[in-house]
Amino acid sequence: MSIDEHHIETTRTARYYSSGSFDEVKELWYVLHGYAQRAENFIRNFQPIVSPGILIIAPEALSRFYSKGFSGEVAASWMTREDRMHEIEDYIRYLDNLYAEVKFRIKRPPERIVAFGFSQGCPALLRWQAAGNSPVNEIVIWSGDVPRDLPFGKFKTSTERSRKWFVNSPSDEFIKPDIFAESQEMLLANGIPFEAISFEGGHKIPEIALKGLRGKF
Repeated sequence: MSIDEHHIETTRTARYYSSGSFDEVKELWYVLHGYAQRAENFIRNFQPIVSPGILIIAPEALSRFYSKGFSGEVAASWMTREDRMHEIEDYIRYLDNLYAEVKFRIKRPPERIVAFGFSQGCPALLRWQAAGNSPVNEIVIWSGDVPRDLPFGKFKTSTERSRKWFVNSPSDEFIKPDIFAESQEMLLANGIPFEAISFEGGHKIPEIALKGLRGKF
């Protein structure tokens, strides 16, 4: 007897965190955490820039697991290599739904929307901006890389009006300089402009570097 694989779509409940008021939003940030992180903890990195008029939204990835096998803190991941295309479709749909939810909750369109990806959140963000329906003004790739299978043509077209920022530390223990350089080369080869920013601090989001980036908007 053969064993056949099948797929169905099903509804599930996703979780996100916010920091700042939904009233009178002038600057809206969507911040995507990295592998084995939780949105509740990740959003704390952005407290230094929260002020009246700024709203931070941190979606939590749909796949959760125990960080130490059968115990430890619960962490989350945007995807694995198993059934990857459906996982990608699922999180793009999820992020689009979240974008629509937040748009409904705020009173008027903000002056600026920022999409910020960190580590594993970077490929997720880029795929979302390529294939989703959630336009933003600023795209920030922080301590992450560009997936080789990104649909560059779609990404270029859908983000034509978005500025791209590539932020990396030379001492990053995960995103080495050669990975960073390869990602830049892929964007340039596909005619996608960006501004590269370097900071000291490793695989983290230092307050001074974050404020420095925001000062360039």
